[in-house]
Amino acid sequence: MERKISPLSSHPKGEDSTAIVQRSDRWPVDTPGGRFYAEWETQAPVTREGQLMFFFQFLEAGERWREFLADCPLSYEGNRGSGKLNVMGTLLLSVLCGHWRYAHINSVRGDAVNASLLGMGKIVSEDVVRAALKRMDEEQSLRWAQRHILESISPALGLPWILDMDTTVKCLYGHQQGAQIGYNPRKPGRPCHVYHSYFVANLRISLGVEVLPGKQHAAPHGMPGMWEMLEGLPRERWPTFARGDCGYGSEKIMREFEERGLPYLFKLRHTSKAKDLARDLMRQSDGWQDTGDGWEAAEAAIKLSGWTQRRRVVMVREAPAVAPVGEQARRRRDPFELRGGKGEKLEAQSAAPWSGRIAVLITSLDERDYPTTAMPRLYRDRADAENSYDELKNQWGWSGYTTQKLAPSRIVANLIALFYNWWNLYARFFDEHHHREAITSRPALMQGVARQVQSGGQRTLKVSLLHENGKEIALLVSRTSGQLHHMKAITERWSAQQKWALLLTRLLRRWLGGKWLSGLPPDAALLLSG
Repeated sequence: MERKISPLSSHPKGEDSTAIVQRSDRWPVDTPGGRFYAEWETQAPVTREGQLMFFFQFLEAGERWREFLADCPLSYEGNRGSGKLNVMGTLLLSVLCGHWRYAHINSVRGDAVNASLLGMGKIVSEDVVRAALKRMDEEQSLRWAQRHILESISPALGLPWILDMDTTVKCLYGHQQGAQIGYNPRKPGRPCHVYHSYFVANLRISLGVEVLPGKQHAAPHGMPGMWEMLEGLPRERWPTFARGDCGYGSEKIMREFEERGLPYLFKLRHTSKAKDLARDLMRQSDGWQDTGDGWEAAEAAIKLSGWTQRRRVVMVREAPAVAPVGEQARRRRDPFELRGGKGEKLEAQSAAPWSGRIAVLITSLDERDYPTTAMPRLYRDRADAENSYDELKNQWGWSGYTTQKLAPSRIVANLIALFYNWWNLYARFFDEHHHREAITSRPALMQGVARQVQSGGQRTLKVSLLHENGKEIALLVSRTSGQLHHMKAITERWSAQQKWALLLTRLLRRWLGGKWLSGLPPDAALLLSG
C-alpha cells in the first residue's frame, strides 16, 4: 500500500508564530572572519556623508545658503509644489556627492539627515529637479546664478589678480538643443556643447560659464559673456590683466581689451608673418635673454596684416643648449618649427641644427612692469586653468546633467560652478597652501557614517570616520567647527556681506598676505585674535 506522508507545517501547533517573526529580524551570517548576526535598523536616521554638517555650518556662518535662496527665481503656484528649498537642496547634495546625471539623485533620496540640516522638508526625485530647471526663466536664472558666483569671491578681488579664459567641449549623445558638430579634439564628429568659462588664476575660483552650441567654439563667441561678467564687478576689482591661448590673439578681441583699458597676454597664431619674425630673430645672437627653466625670449614690435596698430610681441624658444637636435627631431614636423608657409625650411634651420619649440606671445602689458624675461613664466602659469576644467568636468558634473533643452544645461552649469567655489573655499580651512581636488577632499571632509539621535529636545549626530587619517581629520574639523561657531556668535548683528568678507579674510589669508578685506566693522580683528 502506498504510504501517505503528511507535509510538515512551518508553524506546528503550540508554537508562537509571532515569536518566530521577531527572532527572524536578527539572523546569523557566517563569514571568513567568523559568525556575525545581522539585523536591519529602520528607525534611526543615518547618512554616509556625515561630515557635510560642517560644510553646512560654513554656509550658515557666511549666510550663503540663505542669500542663495532669497532671490531664487524658482516659484510654484498652489500648495502642491516641491518648493525651491527642496529642489535646490537636492541638487546641491547631488553635486556634492559627485553625480553627473539626474538619475543619480535617487541615491541620496533616503538621506534624511543632511536634508534636515539644510532645513529641507524632503529630498525630491530626479524628475522634479529636471522639471524645476525647465520652468525657470533662463535669462533671470542666469543673472541670479552669476550674481552669486561673483559674490562668492568679489570681496577678495580688490587685490591684484589675473583672469584666465578658456573653452572646453561637452560631448552629447542624444538629440539635445544646440548639439552641433564643431571642434571636438577628443571625439571628432561627435555633437557637443561648448563651455566658455573664466577663472581667478591660482585660486581655481570660477567666475562663470557660458554654454553655447557646438559650432560656437571660437573665442569671440564667449566674449560677450565675459564682458558682462566683468561689468558686474566694480572697476577697482577688475583683473590686472587677462590671459588666453591663441584663440584669443585676434584683432577683434585685442581691440576690445584695448578700448576698455584692460591689459592682456595672449598667444599668437603661427601665421606667415609670425614665422618671418621667427626667422629674423633666429638670425640674431644678442637679442635673446635667458628666462630660466631652459627657455630664452626675445622681444619685437610688429604689425600684421589686418591689425590697426603695432603691438608688443615676445618670442619664446627652447634654449639651443637643451633643444633636441637629433635626426628624429630634425624630421619632426612641428606647426611652427622654423618652416615657411609652404613647408620649406627657413634659413635659420639650414644654418644651425636647432629644432626646439617656439611660441609667440602678444601682449599690451607695460615693459617696465613686465620685462621680457617674465613673460614666458606668466603665460605658462595659465596651464593651471586646464586643471580646473579637468576637475569641473570629471569630478563636478560639467560633463553631465543634460536635458533636451539648452536652457537647463546653462543654468545647472553655473550652479555647479557656484557649488564648486563654495567647496573649494571651505577646503581652504584645512589646507591654505594648496588646492585640493574633490577626488581627495570629498573622502576626507565629506564622507563618514553619521547617526542622528534625539534626547531631551536635542538632536545629536554621531559621526564615524572611515578614512585612514580619521583621527587627524576629526581634530582639524573640530577646530574649524569651533572657529565657525565663534565667528557666528560674534557677527550676529553683521550683514551677510560683512560675514562673508570676514570668512574670505580667514580662508585667503595666505593669498592676501595678512591684509584685511575692506568693508569689515572696526571690531573684526577680535575674531581672529583667539
